[in-house]
Amino acid sequence: MRKYYFDLQLFADEPGGEPVGGSEKKGGNGGHGGNAGYTYEQLEEIASSRAERASRSALADFFRKQGMDEDEITTAINDYKLKKQQSQPDIARITKERDEALEKLKERDNMDLLLKKGVKSNDLDYVAFKVKSLVDDKTSFEKAAEKWLKENPKFTGAGYRVVNSSVSGNDQDADRGNGDINSRIRAAARR
Repeated sequence: MRKYYFDLQLFADEPGGEPVGGSEKKGGNGGHGGNAGYTYEQLEEIASSRAERASRSALADFFRKQGMDEDEITTAINDYKLKKQQSQPDIARITKERDEALEKLKERDNMDLLLKKGVKSNDLDYVAFKVKSLVDDKTSFEKAAEKWLKENPKFTGAGYRVVNSSVSGNDQDADRGNGDINSRIRAAARR
């Protein structure tokens, strides 16, 4: 981050309340004996404190014109600041809620992706956990899922093959195949 330095002595007030500048500058540095350098953060702080003092002064003048004494003015200004602060949105809370919502949306999209790839619903949480462990800056969830499911096909159902004893689809062949199996089981049970 680049830091900018400014010579604010040019804008400084003399003790008598007159601004320093123009032909009144003394010796090229405003008569303040040195070159004051400020960072951007310091300038922001200075500007904020001056703006706050000006705001307080304007409010105090307004309340004085209303006939309030100093204690009432102080109380009224504090109440004003409190109400102003309460009306400001809680950026940290809003950001946290947004991040949580985005995370849930991303998780739902990841689960949908796994379902489309054939992962059984009973295994979704486990597979998602395993795939997330492979995700990094260079590997997306989708690429990690493809790699992990290729290495572990049993979670997609692709690793299992169901074979029907009836190849022709004829019920008589299926009955005969089942009959053969049943007769072998009965014979084994008699022994």
